[in-house]
Amino acid sequence: MNSIDKSGSCALITLIIDDMIYVANVGDSRAILSGFGGKKVYALSKDHKPSDEKEKARITKNGGTIY
Repeated sequence: MNSIDKSGSCALITLIIDDMIYVANVGDSRAILSGFGGKKVYALSKDHKPSDEKEKARITKNGGTIY
């Protein structure tokens, strides 16, 4: 039987140097930052999901397949 591998990958890396935060992500991992004692939440990353039209276009433009 010939099956299609539908696995994916996720990674999230955060580097804090002094007062700077650097974030890199792939997949649907999500980074958020809590501030003001938990009263404020900041999104530090954007999900890479094929259901997002821009992400779908990027994937197919680069030869990827979405199934």
